[in-house]
Amino acid sequence: MNIELLGAAIVAAFVVMRLIETVVKPLWARAGLDPFWLCYVSLVIGGALGWFTAINAFPVFSPIEPIVGRIVTCLFIGLGPSAIYDMIDGPSES
Repeated sequence: MNIELLGAAIVAAFVVMRLIETVVKPLWARAGLDPFWLCYVSLVIGGALGWFTAINAFPVFSPIEPIVGRIVTCLFIGLGPSAIYDMIDGPSES
């Protein structure tokens, strides 16, 4: 895993999280919509941001198909910083 690209993905995920919390969430509440669907809005915005910045934090998929790494990176950006932290942190000891 490329640490520089992973750092860029973390920053992009943080930007998406703050954008959702400060702009989309108040508009969503004002419209009276169910907050459950905000995770999908975040996934779409994060996926678009990840796709158009061409971040590929998973070069392990490059020999197979480079687009797979980009798609996985877009999903992690859309899921937010907590998903990336859980991926890096590894399994928790019980």
